[in-house]
Amino acid sequence: MVRWLSDAFAAAAGSIWASSFGIAIAFFIACYLRRRNSAASFLLQVLVLASITGLMLTRGIVPFRPGIQSGPATERLLVGVLEAAWWLAMAWLTVGFLRAFVVLGRKPNESKLILDLVAALIYLTAAVAIVANVFELPVKGLLATSGALAIIVGLALQSSLGDVFSGIVLNLERPYHVGDYIILDDAVQGRVIETTWRAIHVLTPRQDVAVIPNSVVAKAKIINCSAPVKTHGASIRVKLDASLPPVFGCNLMREVLLGSTHVLRAPEPSVTIQEISADMIDFELSYSVAEMSALDVAQNEILDRIYRAAAAAGVRFAPRLGAVASQPSLEDTESGAASRLLDGITLFATLTSQEKASLASQMQRKEYKPGDVVVSNGATLQSLNIVRDGVLVASETHDGHTIERLRLTPGVYFGESALLTGTPLTGQITALTKVVIYELSKPALMPLLKARPSMTEELSELLASRQLARRTILDQLKEVPVHEVGLAGRLAASIERFFALHGQS
Repeated sequence: MVRWLSDAFAAAAGSIWASSFGIAIAFFIACYLRRRNSAASFLLQVLVLASITGLMLTRGIVPFRPGIQSGPATERLLVGVLEAAWWLAMAWLTVGFLRAFVVLGRKPNESKLILDLVAALIYLTAAVAIVANVFELPVKGLLATSGALAIIVGLALQSSLGDVFSGIVLNLERPYHVGDYIILDDAVQGRVIETTWRAIHVLTPRQDVAVIPNSVVAKAKIINCSAPVKTHGASIRVKLDASLPPVFGCNLMREVLLGSTHVLRAPEPSVTIQEISADMIDFELSYSVAEMSALDVAQNEILDRIYRAAAAAGVRFAPRLGAVASQPSLEDTESGAASRLLDGITLFATLTSQEKASLASQMQRKEYKPGDVVVSNGATLQSLNIVRDGVLVASETHDGHTIERLRLTPGVYFGESALLTGTPLTGQITALTKVVIYELSKPALMPLLKARPSMTEELSELLASRQLARRTILDQLKEVPVHEVGLAGRLAASIERFFALHGQS
Protein backbone atom coordinates (compact mmCIF):
# COMPACT_ATOMS: atom_id res chain seq x y z
CA MET A 1 0.00 0.00 0.00
CA VAL A 2 2.82 2.38 0.91
CA ARG A 3 4.72 1.54 -2.28
CA TRP A 4 1.60 2.08 -4.39
CA LEU A 5 1.05 5.50 -2.90
CA SER A 6 4.75 6.33 -3.42
CA ASP A 7 4.58 5.37 -7.09
CA ALA A 8 1.31 7.25 -7.56
CA PHE A 9 2.76 10.49 -6.23
CA ALA A 10 6.32 10.11 -7.57
CA ALA A 11 5.39 12.11 -10.64
CA ALA A 12 4.25 14.95 -8.43
CA ALA A 13 7.54 15.22 -6.55
CA GLY A 14 8.98 17.70 -9.04
CA SER A 15 5.85 19.87 -8.90
CA ILE A 16 5.10 19.80 -5.20
CA TRP A 17 3.90 23.40 -5.16
CA ALA A 18 1.34 22.68 -7.91
CA SER A 19 0.15 19.65 -5.98
CA SER A 20 -0.20 21.72 -2.82
CA PHE A 21 -2.24 24.23 -4.78
CA GLY A 22 -4.56 21.44 -5.97
CA ILE A 23 -4.99 20.20 -2.42
CA ALA A 24 -5.90 23.71 -1.31
CA ILE A 25 -8.57 23.90 -4.03
CA ALA A 26 -10.04 20.55 -2.91
CA PHE A 27 -10.05 21.87 0.67
CA PHE A 28 -12.12 24.93 -0.24
CA ILE A 29 -14.54 22.83 -2.30
CA ALA A 30 -15.06 20.50 0.68
CA CYS A 31 -15.74 23.50 2.92
CA TYR A 32 -18.32 24.74 0.40
CA LEU A 33 -20.08 21.35 0.27
CA ARG A 34 -20.12 20.82 4.03
CA ARG A 35 -23.55 22.43 4.54
CA ARG A 36 -25.02 21.20 1.26
CA ASN A 37 -23.96 17.56 1.16
CA SER A 38 -22.15 16.16 4.19
CA ALA A 39 -21.39 12.83 2.47
CA ALA A 40 -19.77 14.48 -0.58
CA SER A 41 -17.80 16.80 1.71
CA PHE A 42 -16.55 13.79 3.67
CA LEU A 43 -15.31 12.10 0.46
CA LEU A 44 -13.40 15.25 -0.51
CA GLN A 45 -11.89 15.37 2.99
CA VAL A 46 -10.65 11.80 2.47
CA LEU A 47 -9.15 12.91 -0.86
CA VAL A 48 -7.39 15.88 0.75
CA LEU A 49 -5.90 13.72 3.51
CA ALA A 50 -4.81 11.05 1.01
CA SER A 51 -3.20 13.71 -1.20
CA ILE A 52 -1.25 15.23 1.69
CA THR A 53 -0.19 11.76 2.84
CA GLY A 54 0.97 10.87 -0.69
CA LEU A 55 3.02 14.06 -1.01
CA MET A 56 4.65 13.42 2.36
CA LEU A 57 5.49 9.83 1.41
CA THR A 58 7.18 10.95 -1.80
CA ARG A 59 9.41 13.25 0.29
CA GLY A 60 10.05 10.67 3.00
CA ILE A 61 8.23 12.73 5.63
CA VAL A 62 6.53 11.10 8.65
CA PRO A 63 4.13 13.46 10.52
CA PHE A 64 4.87 12.10 13.99
CA ARG A 65 8.68 12.32 13.66
CA PRO A 66 10.86 15.46 13.57
CA GLY A 67 11.01 17.07 10.16
CA ILE A 68 13.95 17.81 7.89
CA GLN A 69 16.58 19.82 9.73
CA SER A 70 18.81 20.53 6.74
CA GLY A 71 18.24 21.74 3.22
CA PRO A 72 16.86 24.92 1.71
CA ALA A 73 14.73 27.13 3.92
CA THR A 74 11.89 26.91 1.40
CA GLU A 75 11.90 23.11 1.60
CA ARG A 76 11.97 23.11 5.40
CA LEU A 77 9.06 25.53 5.43
CA LEU A 78 7.09 23.33 3.04
CA VAL A 79 7.77 20.23 5.14
CA GLY A 80 6.50 22.01 8.27
CA VAL A 81 3.42 23.21 6.44
CA LEU A 82 2.69 19.69 5.13
CA GLU A 83 3.07 18.14 8.58
CA ALA A 84 0.79 20.73 10.19
CA ALA A 85 -1.68 20.34 7.32
CA TRP A 86 -1.65 16.55 7.79
CA TRP A 87 -2.59 16.79 11.47
CA LEU A 88 -5.30 19.38 10.77
CA ALA A 89 -6.64 17.30 7.86
CA MET A 90 -6.78 14.22 10.12
CA ALA A 91 -8.77 16.20 12.73
CA TRP A 92 -10.94 17.70 10.00
CA LEU A 93 -11.65 14.25 8.57
CA THR A 94 -12.58 12.85 11.98
CA VAL A 95 -15.01 15.70 12.67
CA GLY A 96 -16.42 15.37 9.16
CA PHE A 97 -17.05 11.68 9.75
CA LEU A 98 -18.96 12.50 12.95
CA ARG A 99 -21.05 15.16 11.23
CA ALA A 100 -21.86 13.01 8.21
CA PHE A 101 -22.51 9.59 9.69
CA VAL A 102 -22.46 9.44 13.49
CA VAL A 103 -24.34 12.40 14.97
CA LEU A 104 -26.05 14.44 12.28
CA GLY A 105 -27.57 11.39 10.66
CA ARG A 106 -29.94 10.97 13.64
CA LYS A 107 -30.77 14.15 15.55
CA PRO A 108 -28.63 17.05 14.30
CA ASN A 109 -30.34 19.84 16.24
CA GLU A 110 -30.21 18.08 19.60
CA SER A 111 -26.60 16.83 19.13
CA LYS A 112 -25.13 20.14 17.98
CA LEU A 113 -23.72 21.08 21.39
CA ILE A 114 -22.11 17.67 22.01
CA LEU A 115 -20.73 17.60 18.47
CA ASP A 116 -19.18 21.05 18.85
CA LEU A 117 -17.57 19.99 22.12
CA VAL A 118 -16.13 16.80 20.59
CA ALA A 119 -14.87 18.74 17.56
CA ALA A 120 -13.13 21.25 19.83
CA LEU A 121 -11.38 18.43 21.70
CA ILE A 122 -10.26 16.83 18.42
CA TYR A 123 -8.82 20.09 17.07
CA LEU A 124 -7.14 20.77 20.42
CA THR A 125 -5.47 17.35 20.26
CA ALA A 126 -4.28 18.09 16.72
CA ALA A 127 -2.87 21.45 17.85
CA VAL A 128 -0.91 19.78 20.67
CA ALA A 129 0.43 17.21 18.20
CA ILE A 130 1.56 19.99 15.85
CA VAL A 131 3.35 21.80 18.67
CA ALA A 132 5.10 18.59 19.80
CA ASN A 133 5.98 17.05 16.40
CA VAL A 134 6.23 19.97 14.00
CA PHE A 135 7.60 22.78 16.15
CA GLU A 136 9.30 20.35 18.56
CA LEU A 137 8.33 22.37 21.63
CA PRO A 138 7.95 20.87 25.14
CA VAL A 139 4.27 20.08 25.65
CA LYS A 140 4.41 20.11 29.47
CA GLY A 141 5.45 23.73 29.61
CA LEU A 142 2.80 24.66 27.10
CA LEU A 143 0.10 22.86 29.09
CA ALA A 144 1.19 24.59 32.31
CA THR A 145 1.02 27.98 30.61
CA SER A 146 -2.31 27.10 29.05
CA GLY A 147 -3.66 26.05 32.47
CA ALA A 148 -2.84 29.43 34.00
CA LEU A 149 -4.35 31.18 31.01
CA ALA A 150 -7.47 28.99 31.25
CA ILE A 151 -7.97 30.02 34.89
CA ILE A 152 -7.80 33.72 33.97
CA VAL A 153 -10.20 33.28 31.04
CA GLY A 154 -12.54 31.14 33.18
CA LEU A 155 -12.86 33.84 35.81
CA ALA A 156 -13.58 36.44 33.15
CA LEU A 157 -16.18 34.26 31.43
CA GLN A 158 -17.72 32.70 34.51
CA SER A 159 -21.33 33.43 33.52
CA SER A 160 -20.90 32.22 29.94
CA LEU A 161 -19.07 29.08 31.06
CA GLY A 162 -21.92 28.37 33.48
CA ASP A 163 -24.32 28.42 30.54
CA VAL A 164 -22.03 26.15 28.52
CA PHE A 165 -21.64 23.51 31.24
CA SER A 166 -25.35 23.69 32.06
CA GLY A 167 -26.02 23.07 28.37
CA ILE A 168 -23.76 20.01 28.48
CA VAL A 169 -25.68 18.64 31.47
CA LEU A 170 -29.04 19.29 29.79
CA ASN A 171 -27.87 17.55 26.62
CA LEU A 172 -26.76 14.53 28.62
CA GLU A 173 -29.96 14.27 30.68
CA ARG A 174 -32.28 15.20 27.78
CA PRO A 175 -35.31 16.50 29.77
CA TYR A 176 -36.64 17.78 26.42
CA HIS A 177 -35.91 17.47 22.72
CA VAL A 178 -36.13 19.90 19.83
CA GLY A 179 -39.81 20.10 18.87
CA ASP A 180 -41.14 19.42 22.40
CA TYR A 181 -43.59 21.79 24.06
CA ILE A 182 -42.27 22.79 27.50
CA ILE A 183 -43.26 25.03 30.43
CA LEU A 184 -40.53 26.66 32.55
CA ASP A 185 -41.47 27.68 36.11
CA ASP A 186 -45.09 28.28 34.96
CA ALA A 187 -43.82 31.49 33.32
CA VAL A 188 -42.42 30.72 29.87
CA GLN A 189 -43.95 28.11 27.65
CA GLY A 190 -43.61 27.15 24.01
CA ARG A 191 -41.97 24.76 21.56
CA VAL A 192 -38.19 24.21 21.65
CA ILE A 193 -36.80 25.09 18.22
CA GLU A 194 -33.03 25.12 18.90
CA THR A 195 -30.43 24.36 21.57
CA THR A 196 -27.03 26.11 21.47
CA TRP A 197 -23.93 26.43 23.64
CA ARG A 198 -25.38 29.31 25.62
CA ALA A 199 -29.18 29.05 25.56
CA ILE A 200 -32.31 27.36 24.23
CA HIS A 201 -34.69 29.03 21.79
CA VAL A 202 -38.40 28.62 22.56
CA LEU A 203 -41.20 29.60 20.17
CA THR A 204 -44.00 30.98 22.38
CA PRO A 205 -47.75 30.78 21.59
CA ARG A 206 -47.53 34.44 20.49
CA GLN A 207 -44.99 33.42 17.81
CA ASP A 208 -42.16 35.17 19.64
CA VAL A 209 -38.78 33.51 20.23
CA ALA A 210 -37.67 33.43 23.86
CA VAL A 211 -33.90 32.92 24.32
CA ILE A 212 -33.34 31.42 27.78
CA PRO A 213 -29.78 30.84 29.15
CA ASN A 214 -28.94 27.21 29.88
CA SER A 215 -28.01 28.04 33.47
CA VAL A 216 -31.54 29.37 34.05
CA VAL A 217 -33.12 26.33 32.40
CA ALA A 218 -31.00 23.96 34.52
CA LYS A 219 -32.37 25.55 37.72
CA ALA A 220 -35.98 25.87 36.52
CA LYS A 221 -38.89 23.48 36.99
CA ILE A 222 -39.39 21.94 33.54
CA ILE A 223 -42.73 20.48 32.47
CA ASN A 224 -42.45 18.60 29.18
CA CYS A 225 -45.93 18.53 27.66
CA SER A 226 -44.75 16.34 24.77
CA ALA A 227 -43.44 13.42 26.85
CA PRO A 228 -44.13 10.59 27.10
CA VAL A 229 -46.92 11.38 24.61
CA LYS A 230 -47.96 14.63 22.93
CA THR A 231 -51.57 14.47 24.12
CA HIS A 232 -52.33 17.00 26.85
CA GLY A 233 -55.08 16.92 29.46
CA ALA A 234 -57.01 19.98 30.63
CA SER A 235 -60.14 20.93 32.52
CA ILE A 236 -62.71 23.73 32.65
CA ARG A 237 -64.93 24.70 35.59
CA VAL A 238 -68.51 25.73 34.82
CA LYS A 239 -70.97 26.97 37.44
CA LEU A 240 -74.64 26.62 36.52
CA ASP A 241 -77.75 27.75 38.33
CA ALA A 242 -78.97 25.31 40.99
CA SER A 243 -82.49 25.23 39.54
CA LEU A 244 -81.67 22.29 37.24
CA PRO A 245 -81.14 18.69 38.37
CA PRO A 246 -77.43 17.79 38.66
CA VAL A 247 -77.78 14.78 36.35
CA PHE A 248 -79.26 17.03 33.67
CA GLY A 249 -76.26 19.38 33.94
CA CYS A 250 -73.83 16.43 33.71
CA ASN A 251 -75.54 15.15 30.56
CA LEU A 252 -75.56 18.64 29.04
CA MET A 253 -71.84 19.17 29.67
CA ARG A 254 -71.03 15.67 28.43
CA GLU A 255 -72.83 16.44 25.16
CA VAL A 256 -70.72 19.58 24.84
CA LEU A 257 -67.50 17.58 25.18
CA LEU A 258 -68.69 14.87 22.77
CA GLY A 259 -69.53 17.53 20.20
CA SER A 260 -66.17 19.32 20.30
CA THR A 261 -64.00 18.68 17.24
CA HIS A 262 -60.73 19.30 19.12
CA VAL A 263 -61.42 17.02 22.11
CA LEU A 264 -59.97 13.52 21.80
CA ARG A 265 -62.33 10.55 22.09
CA ALA A 266 -59.67 8.54 23.94
CA PRO A 267 -59.08 9.06 26.77
CA GLU A 268 -62.80 9.65 27.15
CA PRO A 269 -63.77 13.12 28.42
CA SER A 270 -65.61 13.25 31.74
CA VAL A 271 -67.80 15.57 33.80
CA THR A 272 -67.55 15.73 37.60
CA ILE A 273 -69.66 17.67 40.10
CA GLN A 274 -67.18 19.50 42.34
CA GLU A 275 -69.60 21.46 44.52
CA ILE A 276 -73.31 21.98 44.99
CA SER A 277 -75.18 24.64 46.96
CA ALA A 278 -78.46 26.49 47.01
CA ASP A 279 -77.13 28.99 44.45
CA MET A 280 -75.06 26.95 42.03
CA ILE A 281 -73.72 23.60 40.86
CA ASP A 282 -70.01 23.51 40.03
CA PHE A 283 -69.07 21.17 37.16
CA GLU A 284 -65.54 20.25 36.11
CA LEU A 285 -65.11 19.22 32.46
CA SER A 286 -61.97 17.10 31.93
CA TYR A 287 -60.72 16.39 28.42
CA SER A 288 -57.61 15.82 26.32
CA VAL A 289 -56.27 17.46 23.16
CA ALA A 290 -53.83 16.16 20.56
CA GLU A 291 -51.05 18.56 21.62
CA MET A 292 -50.45 21.57 23.82
CA SER A 293 -50.73 24.06 20.93
CA ALA A 294 -54.39 23.02 20.39
CA LEU A 295 -55.40 23.77 23.99
CA ASP A 296 -56.53 27.38 23.46
CA VAL A 297 -58.54 26.55 20.35
CA ALA A 298 -60.24 23.64 22.11
CA GLN A 299 -61.06 25.76 25.16
CA ASN A 300 -62.64 28.49 23.03
CA GLU A 301 -64.72 25.93 21.17
CA ILE A 302 -65.90 24.24 24.38
CA LEU A 303 -66.89 27.54 26.01
CA ASP A 304 -68.79 28.57 22.89
CA ARG A 305 -70.65 25.26 22.84
CA ILE A 306 -71.41 25.54 26.57
CA TYR A 307 -73.02 28.92 25.98
CA ARG A 308 -75.08 27.61 23.07
CA ALA A 309 -76.13 24.48 24.93
CA ALA A 310 -77.15 26.45 28.02
CA ALA A 311 -79.16 28.90 25.91
CA ALA A 312 -80.87 26.07 24.02
CA ALA A 313 -81.79 24.27 27.24
CA GLY A 314 -82.85 27.43 29.04
CA VAL A 315 -80.20 26.97 31.72
CA ARG A 316 -78.69 29.99 33.45
CA PHE A 317 -75.13 30.33 34.68
CA ALA A 318 -74.64 30.84 38.40
CA PRO A 319 -74.32 34.52 39.37
CA ARG A 320 -71.13 35.94 40.80
CA LEU A 321 -70.74 36.09 44.56
CA GLY A 322 -73.00 38.80 45.93
CA ALA A 323 -75.05 39.17 42.77
CA VAL A 324 -78.79 38.63 42.83
CA ALA A 325 -79.86 35.64 40.78
CA SER A 326 -82.77 36.18 38.44
CA GLN A 327 -85.49 33.61 38.72
CA PRO A 328 -85.72 31.38 35.68
CA SER A 329 -88.92 31.53 33.72
CA LEU A 330 -88.82 28.11 32.11
CA GLU A 331 -91.81 27.08 30.12
CA ASP A 332 -92.66 23.44 29.66
CA THR A 333 -94.61 24.03 26.48
CA GLU A 334 -93.23 23.32 23.02
CA SER A 335 -93.55 26.99 22.19
CA GLY A 336 -91.44 27.95 25.21
CA ALA A 337 -88.67 25.50 24.29
CA ALA A 338 -88.67 26.69 20.69
CA SER A 339 -88.47 30.32 21.78
CA ARG A 340 -85.45 29.61 23.96
CA LEU A 341 -83.75 27.98 20.99
CA LEU A 342 -84.29 31.04 18.81
CA ASP A 343 -83.05 33.36 21.56
CA GLY A 344 -79.72 31.53 21.72
CA ILE A 345 -78.97 31.64 17.96
CA THR A 346 -77.36 34.74 16.47
CA LEU A 347 -79.07 34.15 13.12
CA PHE A 348 -82.38 35.26 14.67
CA ALA A 349 -80.97 38.01 16.87
CA THR A 350 -82.45 40.80 14.71
CA LEU A 351 -85.99 39.41 14.82
CA THR A 352 -88.68 41.07 16.87
CA SER A 353 -90.50 39.28 19.67
CA GLN A 354 -93.55 38.86 17.46
CA GLU A 355 -91.49 37.35 14.65
CA LYS A 356 -89.77 34.93 17.05
CA ALA A 357 -93.10 33.91 18.53
CA SER A 358 -94.47 33.31 15.02
CA LEU A 359 -91.49 31.16 14.10
CA ALA A 360 -91.65 29.23 17.38
CA SER A 361 -95.28 28.32 16.76
CA GLN A 362 -94.34 26.84 13.36
CA MET A 363 -91.41 24.71 14.59
CA GLN A 364 -91.86 20.95 14.90
CA ARG A 365 -90.17 18.77 17.52
CA LYS A 366 -88.57 15.43 16.57
CA GLU A 367 -86.72 12.89 18.70
CA TYR A 368 -84.11 10.30 17.71
CA LYS A 369 -82.41 7.43 19.52
CA PRO A 370 -78.64 6.79 19.48
CA GLY A 371 -77.65 5.32 16.12
CA ASP A 372 -80.69 6.63 14.23
CA VAL A 373 -79.99 8.12 10.79
CA VAL A 374 -81.42 11.64 10.92
CA VAL A 375 -80.57 12.60 7.31
CA SER A 376 -79.58 10.10 4.61
CA ASN A 377 -76.94 10.63 1.93
CA GLY A 378 -78.28 12.60 -1.04
CA ALA A 379 -81.37 13.91 0.77
CA THR A 380 -82.56 17.45 0.04
CA LEU A 381 -83.86 19.01 3.23
CA GLN A 382 -86.78 21.39 3.15
CA SER A 383 -86.30 22.77 6.64
CA LEU A 384 -83.70 24.31 8.93
CA ASN A 385 -83.01 21.89 11.80
CA ILE A 386 -81.95 23.19 15.21
CA VAL A 387 -80.50 20.83 17.81
CA ARG A 388 -82.14 21.14 21.21
CA ASP A 389 -80.57 18.17 23.04
CA GLY A 390 -77.98 15.54 22.20
CA VAL A 391 -75.08 15.16 19.74
CA LEU A 392 -75.22 14.45 16.00
CA VAL A 393 -72.37 13.25 13.78
CA ALA A 394 -72.08 14.37 10.14
CA SER A 395 -70.02 11.91 8.09
CA GLU A 396 -69.43 10.75 4.54
CA THR A 397 -67.78 7.78 2.84
CA HIS A 398 -64.75 7.97 0.53
CA ASP A 399 -63.07 4.91 -0.95
CA GLY A 400 -64.76 2.68 1.58
CA HIS A 401 -63.65 4.78 4.57
CA THR A 402 -66.13 6.71 6.70
CA ILE A 403 -64.89 10.23 7.50
CA GLU A 404 -66.34 12.26 10.36
CA ARG A 405 -66.77 15.84 9.20
CA LEU A 406 -68.65 17.61 11.97
CA ARG A 407 -70.40 17.15 15.31
CA LEU A 408 -73.58 19.08 16.02
CA THR A 409 -74.47 20.00 19.61
CA PRO A 410 -77.37 21.91 21.26
CA GLY A 411 -77.84 25.38 19.82
CA VAL A 412 -76.36 24.45 16.39
CA TYR A 413 -78.44 24.17 13.23
CA PHE A 414 -77.95 22.24 9.98
CA GLY A 415 -79.65 21.73 6.64
CA GLU A 416 -78.99 25.28 5.45
CA SER A 417 -77.20 24.17 2.29
CA ALA A 418 -80.03 22.04 0.92
CA LEU A 419 -82.67 24.47 2.13
CA LEU A 420 -81.11 27.63 0.72
CA THR A 421 -79.30 26.47 -2.44
CA GLY A 422 -81.26 23.37 -3.33
CA THR A 423 -78.19 21.10 -3.25
CA PRO A 424 -78.57 17.60 -1.73
CA LEU A 425 -76.66 16.58 1.37
CA THR A 426 -73.28 14.88 0.87
CA GLY A 427 -72.99 12.11 3.44
CA GLN A 428 -75.36 11.43 6.30
CA ILE A 429 -76.17 12.71 9.79
CA THR A 430 -76.50 10.19 12.62
CA ALA A 431 -77.56 10.55 16.25
CA LEU A 432 -74.67 9.82 18.62
CA THR A 433 -76.84 10.20 21.73
CA LYS A 434 -80.53 10.73 22.32
CA VAL A 435 -81.37 13.79 20.23
CA VAL A 436 -84.16 16.36 20.16
CA ILE A 437 -84.44 18.54 17.04
CA TYR A 438 -86.76 21.40 16.13
CA GLU A 439 -87.52 21.89 12.43
CA LEU A 440 -88.15 25.29 10.85
CA SER A 441 -89.76 24.93 7.42
CA LYS A 442 -88.67 26.74 4.28
CA PRO A 443 -91.97 28.69 3.81
CA ALA A 444 -91.63 30.07 7.35
CA LEU A 445 -88.04 31.18 6.73
CA MET A 446 -88.36 32.72 3.25
CA PRO A 447 -90.12 36.00 4.24
CA LEU A 448 -87.46 36.70 6.87
CA LEU A 449 -84.59 36.16 4.43
CA LYS A 450 -86.19 38.51 1.93
CA ALA A 451 -86.65 41.20 4.57
CA ARG A 452 -83.23 40.85 6.21
CA PRO A 453 -80.17 40.45 3.92
CA SER A 454 -77.95 40.18 7.03
CA MET A 455 -79.43 36.73 7.68
CA THR A 456 -78.43 35.68 4.16
CA GLU A 457 -74.88 36.90 4.77
CA GLU A 458 -74.59 34.96 8.04
CA LEU A 459 -75.89 31.81 6.40
CA SER A 460 -73.43 32.20 3.52
CA GLU A 461 -70.52 32.60 5.96
CA LEU A 462 -71.58 29.46 7.84
CA LEU A 463 -71.90 27.54 4.58
CA ALA A 464 -68.46 28.72 3.48
CA SER A 465 -66.79 27.74 6.76
CA ARG A 466 -68.37 24.27 6.72
CA GLN A 467 -67.48 23.64 3.09
CA LEU A 468 -63.89 24.75 3.66
CA ALA A 469 -63.69 22.49 6.71
CA ARG A 470 -64.95 19.59 4.58
CA ARG A 471 -62.43 20.34 1.83
CA THR A 472 -59.66 20.52 4.39
CA ILE A 473 -60.50 17.00 5.52
CA LEU A 474 -60.66 15.77 1.93
CA ASP A 475 -57.39 17.53 1.11
CA GLN A 476 -55.72 15.43 3.78
CA LEU A 477 -56.84 12.42 1.73
CA LYS A 478 -55.27 13.97 -1.42
CA GLU A 479 -58.61 14.42 -3.14
CA VAL A 480 -59.64 18.08 -3.19
CA PRO A 481 -57.50 21.24 -2.90
CA VAL A 482 -58.44 23.29 0.13
CA HIS A 483 -57.81 26.79 -1.25
CA GLU A 484 -60.98 28.69 -2.11
CA VAL A 485 -61.30 32.45 -2.61
CA GLY A 486 -64.61 34.27 -2.42
CA LEU A 487 -66.58 31.17 -1.45
CA ALA A 488 -68.83 33.04 0.98
CA GLY A 489 -69.70 35.64 -1.65
CA ARG A 490 -70.60 33.00 -4.23
CA LEU A 491 -72.76 31.17 -1.71
CA ALA A 492 -74.58 34.39 -0.83
CA ALA A 493 -75.26 35.03 -4.52
CA SER A 494 -76.48 31.45 -4.90
CA ILE A 495 -78.85 31.87 -1.98
CA GLU A 496 -80.18 35.12 -3.44
CA ARG A 497 -80.80 33.49 -6.82
CA PHE A 498 -82.46 30.47 -5.23
CA PHE A 499 -84.85 32.60 -3.21
CA ALA A 500 -85.07 35.35 -5.86
CA LEU A 501 -84.39 37.90 -3.16
CA HIS A 502 -83.72 40.58 -5.76
CA GLY A 503 -85.91 41.21 -8.68
CA GLN A 504 -89.14 40.10 -7.01
CA SER A 505 -91.74 42.69 -6.39
